[in-house]
Amino acid sequence: MLNPQLDRRGELIHLLTTEGLPRRHVERLLDVARADAAAGGARPEAAPELPVFLCLPGDASEDRDAFAAAAARLGMLPVPLDPQAGGALAETVRALAPGLLVLRHNQSGAAHCAAAHAAPGLRIVNAGDGRHADPLPALALVQAILETKPDLTSLVVTLVGDVLHSRLARSFIHLLTTLGVPEVRVAAPRTLVPDGLPQLGARACATLEEGLRNAEVIVVLPLGVERISGAQLPSAREYACTHGLTPAALAWANPDALLLPASRLAPGVEVDGDIAASLAPLETRLADLEQHVRLAALRVLAGDSP
Repeated sequence: MLNPQLDRRGELIHLLTTEGLPRRHVERLLDVARADAAAGGARPEAAPELPVFLCLPGDASEDRDAFAAAAARLGMLPVPLDPQAGGALAETVRALAPGLLVLRHNQSGAAHCAAAHAAPGLRIVNAGDGRHADPLPALALVQAILETKPDLTSLVVTLVGDVLHSRLARSFIHLLTTLGVPEVRVAAPRTLVPDGLPQLGARACATLEEGLRNAEVIVVLPLGVERISGAQLPSAREYACTHGLTPAALAWANPDALLLPASRLAPGVEVDGDIAASLAPLETRLADLEQHVRLAALRVLAGDSP
């Protein structure tokens, strides 16, 4: 069965998911992102005037602007689509000219659907579909790890928080296993751990201490407001008591453990106030890395990278 992200020669034509993405393509995207960062914007244009269609919901204005900036920096032409265009996805995709389509959709599998209906010459970049996949921020997290811990083959990486609803977590786990990370753990309440976690390549831990013991990288996932004080999570206070990160909890990890926020975290819930106050530089660095990953994805899919 053909991978829908690849052509018959195995070359990347869409970036839909990290699941099944060959290691050489993962490494290529990371290498191109590093090269763009090192060049400081001095690299030549990728594909002048190639349209980059931006189909993101109305509440994603910040990300839409970031993709538009990346396209413009490469000399491409950002073309915002009506946020409602994703409602008739197949028709929208069929009507687009050759170029790149950056798509965010609330339905899992939407990016694969878009790729199935895309005419030759239209490349799809998945900017998040339902709970399924979100490749670019996952690549940025891996890049952040590589900056301080370049040997991934000996790491213990722990994800803390809501893996069940996190497309980023799924994409990140797939990347870690593809790149040879030997142990990926998940520390979360049972109601926030997906079925089939071992098939993803991760191990569920019964307690936060078990998850953090000797961990070398800790990635903290945010809680959705709709999961708090509901059937899946009785209260934010209970979550903070069992899985909130504090200096005492971090003492279970390796002394030089790298702590990475997967998104904006709530002080007193996912992390305590002191830890939250220390995360601003990491959040800034991750945002910078993600922008270089956006540039890399557009370059690679436009055919302008080695």
